[in-house]
Amino acid sequence: MSDVLLSVPPWAAFLLAAAVALAVPRRAGYLVGVLATALTVPWVLLAPAGTALVVSPLGFEQTLYRVDGLTRPVAAVFGFVAALGVAYAYATDADARTNAYALAYMGVSVAAVLAGDWLSLVVAWELMAVTATVLVWHHGGAAVRPAFRYAVYHLVGGASLLAAVVLHYTAVGTFTFDAGFAGGLPTALAVLGVGVNLGFVGLHYWVPDTYPRPHVAASVVLAGFTTKVAVYALARVVPEGNALVAWMGGAMVLYAVWMAILQTDVRRLLSYHIVSQVGYMVAAVGIGTAAGTAGAVAHLSTHVLYKGLLFMVAGALLYRTGTESLARLGGLGRRMPLTFAAFLVAALAISGVPGFSGFVSKGLVVKAVETSGGGLLWWALVLGGVGTVLSFAKVGYYAFVRTGPERVDVRPAPRALSAVLVVAAVPSVAFGLAPDLLYGALPGDTGEFAPYAVDELTKAALVTAAGVVAFAGLRGQIARLPNADVDRVLHPVAFRLASASATAVLAAGRRADAVLVAAIARSTDTIADDDRRDRLGGRFGTTLLVVTAALGVALLVAQLG
Repeated sequence: MSDVLLSVPPWAAFLLAAAVALAVPRRAGYLVGVLATALTVPWVLLAPAGTALVVSPLGFEQTLYRVDGLTRPVAAVFGFVAALGVAYAYATDADARTNAYALAYMGVSVAAVLAGDWLSLVVAWELMAVTATVLVWHHGGAAVRPAFRYAVYHLVGGASLLAAVVLHYTAVGTFTFDAGFAGGLPTALAVLGVGVNLGFVGLHYWVPDTYPRPHVAASVVLAGFTTKVAVYALARVVPEGNALVAWMGGAMVLYAVWMAILQTDVRRLLSYHIVSQVGYMVAAVGIGTAAGTAGAVAHLSTHVLYKGLLFMVAGALLYRTGTESLARLGGLGRRMPLTFAAFLVAALAISGVPGFSGFVSKGLVVKAVETSGGGLLWWALVLGGVGTVLSFAKVGYYAFVRTGPERVDVRPAPRALSAVLVVAAVPSVAFGLAPDLLYGALPGDTGEFAPYAVDELTKAALVTAAGVVAFAGLRGQIARLPNADVDRVLHPVAFRLASASATAVLAAGRRADAVLVAAIARSTDTIADDDRRDRLGGRFGTTLLVVTAALGVALLVAQLG
């Protein structure tokens, strides 16, 4: 049985579950989704190093699935977080299509990480942009335009990465990772393309623009994958590091943590913290040391877990109170104690407090930068840590501690929601108390880093104290500061271009929709009203997805045969 499993890529289970979710009752679809995604964890961890699935559909080899020291920990944590994301979607009443689109998006994200060559990675990369756009767009309303802006950003970034891969192939004659990546223009284009998904400063706006808009379950899923797949890809593009990349990581840390401090919408605040925390990973990759690689993967793994939990908390606030504005919330620590406890675990983890996962992963990154001689970069990461503490002290105070400005009704929490919050909090504590559980699975070399050495505990205590004192002393002044974003500077180029593109695509889509409906109406007399046409359109879309999935499975079976 194990040989059969290892002959098929793990992401196939995600795509199969997505098709099943469209064809069975909602509860059954979610159950299949949880089981299929959770299967990734043992699937990847038990596969021997070097396990690969190689096919030749285009006349040259493609590696659809390869297990090595870099892919194993990333894919394993993705599988765990994916299972939690599906369970959370069920608990927050997301519909079956949200489940299907989320499974497809997470599946192609896992495919990107496990791809053993650049061509396979680029295909999965583009599919990530498409499936994420559909996932956000499906929520409708205020999420539609951000979904298309998301598509514009990511398709442009994907085009840059594709051009880089083509130039790389021209230079070295192979798509395999083993050949490294061709220097010069190919590397520059690849870093730029990956930088869009990473949220480089100036290319970051899609993160806070998109993540606060869709269903809360979609936000949880999106927060866990896009930027982290990009960190993995960056480690493949510049395995020996790059000074400009390292400094961009420092800029991401400082700029995004500052923007997070200014936010009052919880999911928007958390979106900026994605950019900031990814900055630590980018800096770690950029320094180009074995310790940096280990730190980047460690922080990627812990970040996926605690940031997913933070978005779950934000979703629970919105689901149970109807708002996620810090201006309206208050006093929820007594009324939502389990949610408050989950928030504390995740907030202490992201803040790097000893005993929690972020302390052992962020400490490894900061130490790697310090030992590489990055003095100013080290200070950027440390100051980012102070800002992170300040930011989450702000969230905890306004949402859970203070007396709110108005009485907010709190609906009861479903048991499934409470269970997911508890399970999601466990790894952030486990990795913090037992760092070897994390360090033992990392690529690179931790350099015998001891997170609980006295000097590391002292630094963490000083950063935490500085952040708390800064919030206490600057709370009033921060509330009066203007909220300015780099994208305002790029507004004529970036925001308007993306918005105009979205408007044009929407208009074209409406025209195509009208033509299709009219053609169907002329060809049959069974479509007598809008409701019947909508039902037919839904059945047509479902049939198309099922047929596409069947063709994909048939192609895979043919290649395996």
